[in-house]
Amino acid sequence: MNLMQPPAIQLIVEDHEALAAVLRALRDAVERAGRPGSAPDFDALRAMLFYLDEMPARVHHASESELLFPRIRERCPALRPVLDRLEAEHERGESAVRELEHALTAWQVMGDVHHESFELLVRTHVNGYLGHMEVEESYVLPVALDFLSPADWRELAEALTRQRSELGASMAQSHRSLFARITLTHPLQKCPCKTSKFPS
Repeated sequence: MNLMQPPAIQLIVEDHEALAAVLRALRDAVERAGRPGSAPDFDALRAMLFYLDEMPARVHHASESELLFPRIRERCPALRPVLDRLEAEHERGESAVRELEHALTAWQVMGDVHHESFELLVRTHVNGYLGHMEVEESYVLPVALDFLSPADWRELAEALTRQRSELGASMAQSHRSLFARITLTHPLQKCPCKTSKFPS
């Protein structure tokens, strides 16, 4: 990651990289489970869905919707329709994870007849969320760099640090431990939504 980027952007992009890694791990695990002779690891799948429920809803979306997006709305009113769409996608994404959890239970309890429908939901969610992050990284964050002042970025960095510290060290450690467990056999990959504006 480019260390010259504002810390607030670095934090958002790091969240994206972690979420993308778990999304891909989920997609790959479901695809493997459909191969002959492969058995699904329901505990691992449920852990991935739990992470995709907890991390966005309680941490990442709050950082964007409560801190970053309001500042961008103030500085660049023309971007408001895009931000409205992204925030609506936050809400739909959280309900989509609940639907995935229900579909996973159906697969586990009622058998492989439900595997295909679960896999379809996973593919839809993964593709949609990766596309959501792509819009944020390729469009919203570059616009924010153009319109927000150094003082804005300093205030955002302070607010993000304060917000995440208020969530508690134990929660942060729990998220890190869960992420490490999930990615143990799925090494972190670069998020495809990263652009040349945010180089490694």
